[in-house]
Amino acid sequence: MRISSVEPCDYQQILDIYNWYIENTTITFEIDKLTIEEFTLRIERIIKEYPYLVIKEGDRVLGYGYLDHFNPRKAYDITADLSIYLDHNVLHQHLGQQILDALIIEAKKQNITNIISIITSENTNSIHFHEKNGFIKRAYLNKVGIKFGRVLDVSFYQKDI
Repeated sequence: MRISSVEPCDYQQILDIYNWYIENTTITFEIDKLTIEEFTLRIERIIKEYPYLVIKEGDRVLGYGYLDHFNPRKAYDITADLSIYLDHNVLHQHLGQQILDALIIEAKKQNITNIISIITSENTNSIHFHEKNGFIKRAYLNKVGIKFGRVLDVSFYQKDI
């Protein structure tokens, strides 16, 4: 397995991973599947300023992670928003850990000192992962989203790096 920066040949596989989460989970609050055109624009916006990494076995993308603006106002430049998604068929193989470790190295190169993750209350695997990696729950927002007919809460987790 290897971790590398995202390339255009990875976009469709990444989108397939993400669309699975849109259709099947409350991990993302997106409701409608994305098109490759929409997703490409997102990736290309992000990679102009932040790291966007994939973990692959051969040509198969097993997961991806990236940092993005926590808030677009300039004073927030020391803080980034974290997203990691793994192919649902390869969970619990420590791939997310490898991506997180690589993203932290890249974040430090960019003078980012805080990473924030916004986690849905039902995503207990992510909550455990973040707590294991030194993220601290800093905020809890009650009943801020609805998906699949369920009203959902989110928590903000922060890690100083």
